Amino acid sequence: MISTAGILLTNGVFEGFQDNLRVKLLGSMPNIILTYIGDNSKTDVPKVLKLLEKNNDIKLFSYFKIYHGAIQRGSYISAVNVDAMDFNNKKNLGFFSSKIKGSLDKKGVILGSDLASMLGASLGDYVSIISPVGIQTPFGYMPKVQNLPVVGTLHSGIFDIDYSTVLMDNSLADKLFVNNPPTRVIEINLKNPFEASAFAKSLKPMVGDKFVITTWIDMNKPLFEALQTEERGIFFVLTLMIVVASFNITSLLFIKVKEKLRDIAIFRVYGEPKSFIMAIVLIQGFLLSFMGFLVGVMLSFVLEFFINKFKLIHVQKSIYLMSYVPVSISSKDILEVFLLVMFLSMLAGFIPSFYAVRENIVRILRND
Repeated sequence: MISTAGILLTNGVFEGFQDNLRVKLLGSMPNIILTYIGDNSKTDVPKVLKLLEKNNDIKLFSYFKIYHGAIQRGSYISAVNVDAMDFNNKKNLGFFSSKIKGSLDKKGVILGSDLASMLGASLGDYVSIISPVGIQTPFGYMPKVQNLPVVGTLHSGIFDIDYSTVLMDNSLADKLFVNNPPTRVIEINLKNPFEASAFAKSLKPMVGDKFVITTWIDMNKPLFEALQTEERGIFFVLTLMIVVASFNITSLLFIKVKEKLRDIAIFRVYGEPKSFIMAIVLIQGFLLSFMGFLVGVMLSFVLEFFINKFKLIHVQKSIYLMSYVPVSISSKDILEVFLLVMFLSMLAGFIPSFYAVRENIVRILRND
């Protein structure tokens, strides 16, 4: 009972965590990223953008350029990714549109929320954006620096983005990073994010070899593989609890067989086959295990209800994108545990049943 409830709740925590993590990741990051690696962006990029506009499977998409630079305020300086996009085209903002707090003033910058906190910058404060590829002077190369006001903050929910991203309008960024070649990126959100792999395959012939296609599944594959490996390891450890519990069933059946040896001998005298005696013992073991399984399942559902209702499993939201971990017990987990319990119950009942039919009936009746 306890073993069954323990395995189901443990698997339920892992399932709930993974399902909730997928939802949070899908709500805070693009489903597909196209990274341009060609040498004719003026022709190739607009062509792909037109193809994406006509696709009915796409919910929204955005095109922008990424420049590598630095930001400074006071004595604090940090490397950042400057995402340059068209602030006038709100449709093209795509993923960022619902994450921005503030205005889209073309003369200012939008900072990631964590970056703004690190700088101690709020709306209206000025920060210095630095281009590492500067201009040549008699004293050598000097980086280009421009002081710009903070007009908004970006709240993506992803630490890497919120800590190291600056949004700027194309017109402003292109002048500042004039000698700094950008990385051109198209981010796509699908109506059905779980079809990202299939959509990426269908997209490959359209974009050719000039774009590298990365899906959200590819980006988070190591994370989910690690979680599944950990889940399997813990499942194996908890299975040992059921194995120990099956020893208790074996001991109980041995005691019962000892008590009923006379009745077993009488059955044998009246012509009952050994298979009948073994079946009785095995059914007893099966019923004991099945009842324990049912009680364990009911207990796990009760605990699942209270854990989810009162949000008992708390985690750090800034790391896991959620404030608590829900429990989600699936029918697949119940079926796996049921088959495991039944298999071990058959093994637990086999040794006592074999002992019952091996006893000498003449000796039993004579000593009775």
